[in-house]
Amino acid sequence: MPIRKLDAGGLFAGLLLIAIGTLFLLDHMGYASLHDVLHNYWPMFLVILGVSRFAHRRAAWSGVWLIIVGIWLQLTTLHVWGVSFNSSWPLLLIAMGALMVIRALLRALDRNSTEANDER
Repeated sequence: MPIRKLDAGGLFAGLLLIAIGTLFLLDHMGYASLHDVLHNYWPMFLVILGVSRFAHRRAAWSGVWLIIVGIWLQLTTLHVWGVSFNSSWPLLLIAMGALMVIRALLRALDRNSTEANDER
């Protein structure tokens, strides 16, 4: 019996439904406030979407962007280490610029290795 490729989209959708259902159940049972969870942790949806995109190799860079922006928004929402939007937006610009530089360097390295292989 051959092993089939894992359906990452179906796996992601199923896990997302489980998480949403668990949140609604905990809210209904009085163990958690859905409003508080959504208010404080909404940036994690961007991180989850970013991880999903990163898993698909075609959209890996957009996934990295979503993960970084989501983490930054989560830090500003919860004020981790005293981080707020006003005090930390330059860090987001630095991270975005660093990613752009890394991406350009990786593309140049990939082109150089492809050209070296073509010459052989």
